[in-house]
Amino acid sequence: MVKLLAVLLALTALPGVVRADDEEAPDDGPPLLLGFRLAAGKLPIEHQELTTMAMGVDVDHPIARRWRAFGEYEFMWLERDQMSTQHGSGHRVLAGLRHSLVEKREHHFRTYLDVEAGGGMAVVDDTVIGVRMLPTGFGGLRGGYDFYASDSPSRVFESEVTVRAVMVGDGTGVMAGFGMQWGN
Repeated sequence: MVKLLAVLLALTALPGVVRADDEEAPDDGPPLLLGFRLAAGKLPIEHQELTTMAMGVDVDHPIARRWRAFGEYEFMWLERDQMSTQHGSGHRVLAGLRHSLVEKREHHFRTYLDVEAGGGMAVVDDTVIGVRMLPTGFGGLRGGYDFYASDSPSRVFESEVTVRAVMVGDGTGVMAGFGMQWGN
């Protein structure tokens, strides 16, 4: 638990350490963003396909032109099937990079499609398999839009859809979700 808190603290401090070049910042998209994501998918754990639902928080910051660094924490629910009484839960911490492949700007509105990749660690506790540590890698696509407002305390609002391949020791699963982020 102490290591998990240390990783979360480090991810929170990441935007203060990693900074975008001032000349490139206007083209990088939004500044520091804080938000949440809801996701669902399948994850292979102990040679079983478990249905996974997750709710998480994230922080996202530009580091160079069209590149952003991000960190996430997710709480996960694990289930074998809807009729089963066997279930579990878990915590996952991820860090990664995303790169804007396509973006279009019009006035205070930007649409984008990004590719992303990264890694982290999950700790799951299931009624059948018990507690497991799962080193995790992921890669995927993130698409959405940003809306900029000059008359709001949150200058930027971002809405997104994410699809990821999630690699753990027993194979590769898939997660899809949607999220919202705000920035100043």
